Amino acid sequence: MHNIKFNNKTYQCRDNENLLDALLRQGVEPSFSCRKGSCHVCMLKCSSGDVSGDAQKDLRPVFVDNGFFLPCMCKPGGDLEIREIDRDEIYTPAYVQKKEYLSDNVCRLLIECNGITDYQPGQFINLSRPADGLTRSYSLASCPDEDYFLELHVQRMQGGELSNWIFNELNEFDEVEIQGPNGHCHYQQGMSSAPILMAASNTGLAPVIGILRQAIISKHSGDIYIYHECNTLNDLYLNEYIQNLADSHENIHYRPCVLDEDNGSVAAQSAAKRISSDHENFNNWLIYLSGSDRMVSQLQTDVLTKGAQDTLIFTDAFDHKDLRVNNQAQRSTYDKSAIKENIKPPPQYTESGYPAPDPELWQALDNGKTLNLILHDFYTIVYADPILSPFFSKITIQRSIEKSYLFLRQVITGEKVYIGDRPRNAHHWMVITNEIFDYREAIMAKCIRDYDIPEQIVKRLIDINESFRKDIVKDTPWNKIVNGVEIPVDGFEEIEIDCGCICDSCQQAIEPGETVRYHTRLGEVYCSTCMTGDN
Repeated sequence: MHNIKFNNKTYQCRDNENLLDALLRQGVEPSFSCRKGSCHVCMLKCSSGDVSGDAQKDLRPVFVDNGFFLPCMCKPGGDLEIREIDRDEIYTPAYVQKKEYLSDNVCRLLIECNGITDYQPGQFINLSRPADGLTRSYSLASCPDEDYFLELHVQRMQGGELSNWIFNELNEFDEVEIQGPNGHCHYQQGMSSAPILMAASNTGLAPVIGILRQAIISKHSGDIYIYHECNTLNDLYLNEYIQNLADSHENIHYRPCVLDEDNGSVAAQSAAKRISSDHENFNNWLIYLSGSDRMVSQLQTDVLTKGAQDTLIFTDAFDHKDLRVNNQAQRSTYDKSAIKENIKPPPQYTESGYPAPDPELWQALDNGKTLNLILHDFYTIVYADPILSPFFSKITIQRSIEKSYLFLRQVITGEKVYIGDRPRNAHHWMVITNEIFDYREAIMAKCIRDYDIPEQIVKRLIDINESFRKDIVKDTPWNKIVNGVEIPVDGFEEIEIDCGCICDSCQQAIEPGETVRYHTRLGEVYCSTCMTGDN
C-alpha cells in the first residue's frame, strides 16, 4: 500500500494497482479516456517519487524531464506526490491557415503552430477547442522537411461534436490549441530497401500520406503497397493524388478498396481480404496500419500469421474516447437492414422489446446444455480479442458466461432466473458502434454454427442477440436508470443497494442495504472498505 498525495489530499494505492484505478476507486474523477496509454488524456505531473518505466515510456523527452506520466500505466513502487498539469504547460496556441473540403465528409486543415516543429510524419497531435477544451486526436499528413504548416484530415462524424464544429464553425485564421506530437507510427529511416505495407480506413489515410511522402523524400527503394478502405467511391478522397504518385514511381502500388457493392468501377472488397489474396508472406516487411480499431486489429493479426515481425508493425488505431453527442436517430426496435442473411423477426415481442419465449429453441439447445457450451466458446474468443476484451476488463470470464446464460435462459424460456441489470443499464457507459456490434454478432454466429444446429434455430438465436442492438449501440454513454430515476453518466454516486453484488475492486461480496460508491460512466461499484482506500 502506497500513499498518493493528489490535490492536497492523500489516497492509497494498493500493490499492483494502477494509479488511475486507485483514484477512481476512492472517488476522484481525473480526466481519462482510453485507459491503456494511447491517448495521453490522463497525463499528470509527479513532483515527488518515482514514476519511471511504463508510465513514461511513450512520452516525449521534454514531458519526462518535467515529471509528466500516465497514471493508467503507473503502478507505484512507493509514495508519490502528484498534481494536475496546467493547460499552458502542454497546449500551444495555433492558427488555422487554410481549410478546404476534400470530399463531402472530409476536410483538410493547414495549421500554423510555431511550438511544434520536431514531429515525424504519421504521428498525431491533440487538437482542442479553446472555448471549452473539447479535444480530439488527429494524425499528421504533413512532412517537416517540406511543409511549414501542420496538415490534418478531419472526417465529419454523424453527430460528432468536434468534427461538426470544425466543418461548420471553425474558420480560417481562427485559434485552436494543440498538444503533441505523440505516437510511434512514422517512417523508419535505415530500412530503405524493405517492402512496405500501408493499410488505412477512411481518414486513417492521413498518417499513410505523411509516411509515404517521407519515404519518397528518403528515396525508399523497396516496394510500397497502399490499401485505402472506404464505404463508397466518393469516400476515396485522395484517390487521384495517390494514383498519380503510383504512376510516377515504379515501386508504389495503390489498391483502393470499397465496401459498398453498388459502387461502379471498383469491386467490393475489404482491405483485409484484398491484402490476404495479394500477399503470402510479410517477413521483414515494414507494416503501417491506421484507421478503425476493427481494421487495424484484424490486419495486425493477419500479418503476424504471415510472418511479420511485431517490432516492424506500426499502428495508429482510432481508439480514443468517442466525443460524439447523442445521435437522436437511434435505430428502431428492430432494424432488419442490419441483420445478416435476411433473418426475419419473430412473430411476437414482449413489452421489453425482446422476442417472446421460444420453448422449441430451448429444447433445440438441449435445455440449455448446448447454450452453455456456445457461451464458453464465445467468451473464450471475446476475452482474447483486442477489440472486444477491453469491455470486460473488470469481470471474470466465468462471471460473463454465467450472467449471459441466465439472461438468455430467462428470455428464451420466460423463467425468472436473472436478477442483474438488463442490457440497456448493463452497457449504459459503453460506447459501442454498429460496426463493433456486427463484429460481436459474427463471432456469436460462428460459435452457434460450430454445434451443427439447424439453420432455422441458428437464426432464431441470432435474432435474440439482434434484439439487444437498440439497448447497446450508441454514440455516447447513456445515463443509467435506477428505480425510474436517471443517474448522471459521469462522476460518482453513493447509493444504498437493494440486492447483493460484487465489489469491482476487491472482488468481495456486497450485501443488500450496504452503501456503495458507484462510477456512473464505467458502471463500477466499490464497497465501503474500498471507498476509504484502507483495504
